[in-house]
Amino acid sequence: MIPMFEQDEKSLATMEELLRRRICSVCVDRNADGTCSLTTQQDCGLFGHFPKVVRSISRVQSDRIDDYVSAIREDVCSECENQRLDGSCKLREEVSCVLDRYLMLIVDAIEEVRGIRLQGGIVH
Repeated sequence: MIPMFEQDEKSLATMEELLRRRICSVCVDRNADGTCSLTTQQDCGLFGHFPKVVRSISRVQSDRIDDYVSAIREDVCSECENQRLDGSCKLREEVSCVLDRYLMLIVDAIEEVRGIRLQGGIVH
C-alpha cells in the first residue's frame, strides 16, 4: 500500500507551486497577462479545496482516471457548494470546474511528487 502524501505546510506549498506552474499556465481562466481571472481562490475548484484534493488523490493508486474521479467526487465534490443534492454539478456540466477540467494533469503532478509512477499512464 502506498502511504498518504505528507501534508505539512511545506509539502503542500511545494505541491501548490508545482500545480500553479502546470495548471495555471494552461488554464482557460487565466487573463492575457497570465494572471487568474477568478475573483477569489475559493472560485477555483483546485486551489479552493487544495488540501482535500491532495488527500483525495493520494489515497488512490490506479491507472484508471475513473478511480481518481470517484475519490474526488466523494471527498471534494460532496462538500462543494456547487454540487446539487443529486450529485450533479452545473460547473462540471459547463466544463467550468478547474478541478474537473484538469484532473488528469493534477493527478499526474501529485503522483509525480509522491514518487508514484503509474503503469502506462492514466487511461479513461
